[in-house]
Amino acid sequence: MFSFAKLSLAAICMASLQFAAPAVFATEPSASSQIQISNARVREPIPGRMMSAAFLTLKNTAKHTRKLEPFSAEWAGLIEIHTHLPEDGVMKMRPINSLQIPGGESVVLEPGGLHLMLFKLQLPLEDILPMELCFSNGECIETTATLFSPM
Repeated sequence: MFSFAKLSLAAICMASLQFAAPAVFATEPSASSQIQISNARVREPIPGRMMSAAFLTLKNTAKHTRKLEPFSAEWAGLIEIHTHLPEDGVMKMRPINSLQIPGGESVVLEPGGLHLMLFKLQLPLEDILPMELCFSNGECIETTATLFSPM
């Protein structure tokens, strides 16, 4: 037999879910969307060389630090994160295991500073190069880099 009380209780439950749903979706966006990538570019390799460098800006809109890990691209056999460190009065490139991107800050990878070293390139490179940057929490972000000539 149909009960008006059961129908009313169901209607109240459904109505309360309608108002509760926005709270569920009002949480922070997924961690991968908290990193914004801009100005991604790859330096055209020197003729006869199968290595180059990539530069970009990573902006972390989250409150917590994110950590970029080494990653790969179909057109590069190996990608390392590099920095420049002083050694005997000379700045030298050195690989680092990961790159910390503090919450609410940006990290710029640029010539003479932090950058991505690209090895074992599949030449010739296309003008637009797909990359997938991966972070220590296992999330990856797809982006593209533009090939540029330094001259």
